[in-house]
Amino acid sequence: MCGICGEFNYEGSKEEASSRIKRMMSLLSHRGPDDEGFFIDDKVVLGHKRLSIIDLSKGASQPMFSPSKKCVLVYNGEIYNFKEIREELEKKGEFFTTKSDSEVLLRAYEVWGLDFVQKLNGMWAFAIYDTQKKQIILSRDRIGEKPFYFAHTKKGIVFSSEIPPLFESRSSSNEIDRKALAECVACRYVLAPRTLLKWVKKIPPGHFLIVSDKGVKLFPYYKVPLQSEINHIKEEESLSKFSEIFEKSVKRRLVSDVPIGVLLSGGIDSSAVVAALNYLKVEGISTFTVGFEEGGDFDEREQALLISKMYGTKHTDFLISADKFVEGLQGILRHQDDPVADLALLPLYYLCREAKSSVKVLLSGQGADEVLGGYHLERILRQIKAIYLLRKIPLMGLVAGIYSKVDRKRSYLKNWKEFKSLKIGEFPAKIRYDLTYPLSSKKMNCLFKDRVEPPFDRTLDAFYAEVPGHRGPIDAILGTLIKGWLPDNLLNHSDKMSMANSIEIRCPFLDPELIEFLFSIPEGYKVTTRETKRLLRKWALKKGVPEKIIFRKKKGFPIPWEKWLKGKLHIQVKERVLSTKWFEDYFNMAEIGKIFDEQLEGRENGILIWNFLILSHWGEIMGV
Repeated sequence: MCGICGEFNYEGSKEEASSRIKRMMSLLSHRGPDDEGFFIDDKVVLGHKRLSIIDLSKGASQPMFSPSKKCVLVYNGEIYNFKEIREELEKKGEFFTTKSDSEVLLRAYEVWGLDFVQKLNGMWAFAIYDTQKKQIILSRDRIGEKPFYFAHTKKGIVFSSEIPPLFESRSSSNEIDRKALAECVACRYVLAPRTLLKWVKKIPPGHFLIVSDKGVKLFPYYKVPLQSEINHIKEEESLSKFSEIFEKSVKRRLVSDVPIGVLLSGGIDSSAVVAALNYLKVEGISTFTVGFEEGGDFDEREQALLISKMYGTKHTDFLISADKFVEGLQGILRHQDDPVADLALLPLYYLCREAKSSVKVLLSGQGADEVLGGYHLERILRQIKAIYLLRKIPLMGLVAGIYSKVDRKRSYLKNWKEFKSLKIGEFPAKIRYDLTYPLSSKKMNCLFKDRVEPPFDRTLDAFYAEVPGHRGPIDAILGTLIKGWLPDNLLNHSDKMSMANSIEIRCPFLDPELIEFLFSIPEGYKVTTRETKRLLRKWALKKGVPEKIIFRKKKGFPIPWEKWLKGKLHIQVKERVLSTKWFEDYFNMAEIGKIFDEQLEGRENGILIWNFLILSHWGEIMGV
């Protein structure tokens, strides 16, 4: 795990570019405190900050050159199956001088060209400079576990693992993208390829960006496997296959030359990871859990301790108070260059800060909800099936119209006629706002000075339009979550909070083989009208995970933020948000003030307030 940066057709002299890349690298020091290096010729400059995980020797440092010196690599991530690929290359006559996955990645490109990424099982953001073809190849992993940003300069492009280094470019601009700002306020994150800045873009997951003097070409090499056929195997057979692939996925993510731990909550996802490690007979695993002084639903330490004792892990837990939160707030917000208003980033930051003294790698249960069907999808499925059955009953349109006015979250029911001709798999495209919970258009137009378009509409239309007719509603929803919510929200803040503490997070549930399998089985094996993550729960029961963990209501990372905002943090946060100068160009400040007043009156506006607090600090970081 590392930080990378560079320029193609850099501006100024070689000396200026050398100085600039060093400044860019210094802004990524938290991502790679163990080593650094840079490469420069007359066209390209590449920088690398290293967090040593596999092959700790100096020989594995980057930038790395191919034996022919025709290609140069900087790379952030891990290739879990690099040993198998290495063996395949050795059979072709290739030889290696290190034990690193970086060397395998570089050599694989030289042998197989761009197709080599299809062989990779891992997470990555890499840049390969092909000196012979005079082009640079940027790539981001299939699901988007590793971030990758770029921007156009007057002569070429500049790129980085994070946004701040891009501002060392002569071409930098901090003009805000108004549509992206509306997305961020309404839905708490921004979908790729946009960022909050017009000048800066994200390379979407599963994409190449190839840059040469002929131009810039962005194109996909991977799509969520919604187009694959459904294999109608028996449910018990699917459980057996899931068990095989999931345990293999966990085992793959143990490749490391440094200690590994697990982020352990009181829920089924992280508990399943620990159970799989126990089944694989992995010893000496450290687990880490956080709780809050408020106790009750805000403290999962008891459940986590149950799992730790059951499987014999070396367990660490600790408490966070409102005062401790304030103490670490600057560290959290400093790393929100691509803002995500998800409260889960708070405990994650503190967990990684606590863990860094004993491990460099943490396994996480993240992604289980998106690939196995979690959250409240059983309720969504009940709604969809109810509409599907009731849609042809006379006068139901009248009832639906009344209900749509009573409950804002059911506003989609006012278009009752549309449901009459839809296939059941097309329903999620119509009830999307029950899935994303954005602010209403009315609220958005109160907050913003200028009228804003409903966020996400066009992008979500495009996502759902790609769902083939043989797919049901659950697969349609999961495919869309994997394309947007997962990389741009969850994996974004997971990477930023872990790397702020020089920690690498690995997600066994996001293995491409596992995702391929889960989209090949009937969706009813994943979600029913009564149960989410059905396959995982059945696996956990079989492995002996306690039922009180398996069937515990999903908590996420429960945080007493709402309570804090009604107490000692209220004035401090309110003064910070309302004193943000750049807000005055976009927002009605009186309306933002009302949000704080409503909070004291009992309405829970905590997530929206957290969003504005993050945006306030983001503007400071970006010099807006």
